[in-house]
Amino acid sequence: MIKVPKEVTKIMKTLGDAGFENYVTGECVIDSMMGEKTYSWDVITKAGFEELTELFPEAKILSTKYSVLREELIDEICNEKGEVIGEEGYIIDISTYRIKNASESSGDDENLFTDNVEEDLARRDFTIDAIAMNPYAGVKPIVDPYEGREDVRKKIIKTVGEASESFRKEPIRMMKAIRYAAQFGFDLHKSVYEAIVANYSLLETVKPEKIRDEFTDIMAAPHAGKGLNMLMNTGLLRVILGEQQFSRLTRREKSDLMALCEGIEKTKQVPERRLGLFYSTIHKKRSMPSIDKLNFDEETHQHLVDAVHDMPKLYFTAQPQDLKKFIYDRSMERYEYLLNLEKAQRLAFDYDSETKIRSKMYMLGEIKKNNEVIFVEDLAVDANDLIEAGICDETNVEKMLVMLTESTHVRPKQNTREELLKVAKKYKRNKIAAWGRGVSWLR
Repeated sequence: MIKVPKEVTKIMKTLGDAGFENYVTGECVIDSMMGEKTYSWDVITKAGFEELTELFPEAKILSTKYSVLREELIDEICNEKGEVIGEEGYIIDISTYRIKNASESSGDDENLFTDNVEEDLARRDFTIDAIAMNPYAGVKPIVDPYEGREDVRKKIIKTVGEASESFRKEPIRMMKAIRYAAQFGFDLHKSVYEAIVANYSLLETVKPEKIRDEFTDIMAAPHAGKGLNMLMNTGLLRVILGEQQFSRLTRREKSDLMALCEGIEKTKQVPERRLGLFYSTIHKKRSMPSIDKLNFDEETHQHLVDAVHDMPKLYFTAQPQDLKKFIYDRSMERYEYLLNLEKAQRLAFDYDSETKIRSKMYMLGEIKKNNEVIFVEDLAVDANDLIEAGICDETNVEKMLVMLTESTHVRPKQNTREELLKVAKKYKRNKIAAWGRGVSWLR
C-alpha cells in the first residue's frame, strides 16, 4: 500500500465520513509505488458535483460538466529575511466516477457518471493508470482490475484493452504512452509498440496543441532520450515534424538526433531549452515549418526561432562590441536563453566549447561592471537632449539614438553627455561617419 500525505488523507476521510467511497488513482499512484514523492494527487469518488461542492466549498471548480474540483494547498517558502523563495504543498483534484473521457463525450451526455469505480478505471488509457487505492476503504483498499501494479513492477506500458483499438479511439494515447516511458523510464509492451507503428499516421487527426503539449512533456522528462528514440522508431516523429520535413532529413541530421537521444539527459529538464536542442539539430528550412506547425506560445516560439537561426552567430561572437550588438539586436532575456542553450549543447553533444562560453560570460561581466552601453536607455543622453540641442527633431531622433548606441558599443568611453552630443552633431553633418559608426578601425 502506498503512503498518502495527510493533506490528501483529510480529503479522503471527509468523503468517507460523508458516506462516499473514494480512491486515489493515476500518476500519483505510479509515482508513490516507485518511491517518488509527488505533489499532484487525483481523488475519484461516488460523490456527485453537488455533494462535492458542499463538502469542499472553498475548492476551485475545474469542470461542472465533468464534476471536477481542485484543492490547492500551497504554502510559501521564505528565507531567513522573510523573502519568498519558493512554494511547497499539494494540488489535489477531486472528481466523480465517470465512464467516458472528455474526448469521447458529447454535449448531451446522459450516462456520463457511474457508481462503480471499476467502470471508471475501464476508461483509462493504460493499466498502470487504472489502479485505485485507499488505505481507509475497508474491504476494497486496492482496486486493480487490469493488473497495473504488476506492470509497474515490470516497468512496462500496456493499454487497457486491445492496443490498436485504443489508439484508433484516441490517437493521442500513442503520445501519452511514450510520455509515460520518458517520465518513468518504462518500456512499451510489444503490443503497444506494434500498434503505434501501425497507427502513427492517425496522430494527424489530433489538434496540434495536444501533440505539442505531449511532445514538450516528453522532451522535459527524466528519460527524454528514451522517449525521443521511441518517437523516431515508431514513426510518430514523422507527424510531429511533418511528413515532408521528416522525409528530407539528411544523414547528418539523423545522426545528430541519435546523438541527442544519448546526451539529452545530461542537461537540465527545462522544456524550452531541450526543445531548442531538438530543433537546432535540424536545418532551418525544415525546422521552422515544424515549429510553426505546433503553435507554441509566443515566448517559446521566439526562443526556438532564435535557437535555429542565431546559435551559429552566438558561437562566433568573440569581441565585446560584437556581444553588445548581439544582445542589443535581441534582448538580454533572449541572449541568456541562447547562452544556456549553448551550455546544454556542450553537455548533450560533448562539444569543446567551454572556453567560448566562459569568455562570453566574462565579457558580459566586464561590460556590466564598467556600466558600458548595451541598450538605448543606457546612453548618457535621451531624445529630449538631442531635440533641445537642435540636433534632431521628433521625426529622426529615434534613428540618431540607435546610431549613438551602435557607436558606443565600439567606443564605450564616449558615453558622456558632452561627447555624445558631439558625436550626434558629427553624424548629422557627415553621412560617411554615420555609416561607419559601428566599425572598429585597425591601425
